[in-house]
Amino acid sequence: MQEPYYTAEAVSKMLHIHIASIRRMCVQGKFEGARKFGRAWYIPRTSIDPASPPQKPATPRALKESSE
Repeated sequence: MQEPYYTAEAVSKMLHIHIASIRRMCVQGKFEGARKFGRAWYIPRTSIDPASPPQKPATPRALKESSE
């Protein structure tokens, strides 16, 4: 039986995103249902899809280039 949560470290490795960024995303509420127990973040498996990592917001330059 699988655990219902991933650790922030496991999510970091799966999504190839720095652990500090994962923790920041948890604080910002980017992972629905993420909880902090003690000093560690736990993220529900249902809120992670390794095939589609969270997208970074478009930069002003990218927006300008796409409108041309």
